[in-house]
Amino acid sequence: MLRFATTVLLATLSGFGIQTAQAESVTAEAMKEARRMEQFDVRADRTGLDYRIFLVRPAQPPPPGGYPVIYLLDGNATVPMMETVIGPSPPDPYSSAVIVGIGYPTDGPFDILRRYRDLTPPTPPEFIPPSRDGASVIETGGRDDFLAFIETQVIPAVEARLPADRQRRTLFGHSLGGLFSLYVFYTRGDLFQTYIAADPAVWWSGQAILGEQAAFLERSKTTGVPPGTALLIETSGKLVERPLPQADAERLKRLRSGQTGREVVATLATVPGLRLAFHDFVEESHGSMLPLAVADALRFSFGRNPD
Repeated sequence: MLRFATTVLLATLSGFGIQTAQAESVTAEAMKEARRMEQFDVRADRTGLDYRIFLVRPAQPPPPGGYPVIYLLDGNATVPMMETVIGPSPPDPYSSAVIVGIGYPTDGPFDILRRYRDLTPPTPPEFIPPSRDGASVIETGGRDDFLAFIETQVIPAVEARLPADRQRRTLFGHSLGGLFSLYVFYTRGDLFQTYIAADPAVWWSGQAILGEQAAFLERSKTTGVPPGTALLIETSGKLVERPLPQADAERLKRLRSGQTGREVVATLATVPGLRLAFHDFVEESHGSMLPLAVADALRFSFGRNPD
């Protein structure tokens, strides 16, 4: 089920409270003449859950092979960040980028409980962290439903609306979204060509993702990866702990121990044919790195590694 609404991107930027000099300098008239965003809701066939899709179209005609498309998880928050980076009149080659945000029908930047379900494997209760409010029930295990939704509904909906280059798809995720990006890379590496995992929650469910990683590494010994596959992993350097009762804080610290994106990159360094990059935001926290990682996702999808 689809419900359509076309909006000028500047309204979206101001609606999310993105306060940057660049965003403030963009006028409504400039946005009308340049990049525009369609917003529509889609009901997932497998679950009956509704999602909000943000589709930003370039002003210019498509390249011969179609537009490159960057798919952003947590689209309510990340699409305004990406469009702030791109700007109303971006230089080549960024002017050809189609941006697709996969989000939720909410006015806020995140739907915390929905993303827990969508981005995680089935998780034993002992591995589920305390909820932010101490009362909400965290549901997990929906990642395969969510992946099927992206593959069978979101991508076809985008490609029905504009000419897209199926060999230039990028997937970006942060935190649990970064964990999901790694999962897709390990299990369905042919679905996208470029993957960005920003501060991936490798620790989730007792580091269960390392099982998928081990199986991927075994397969890659003989098959490598599809030509042109690229993976960027980024991490943050500063820990900001949310206020919790002492027992919950200690439990959360234990759950979050173990490998990080840095160790994952070291493990993947031997994969044949993989363009692999790593960037550590030493002076940033898990939250503050997000807009910077979104900016890196744009550059990396066009072949440029982080500075």
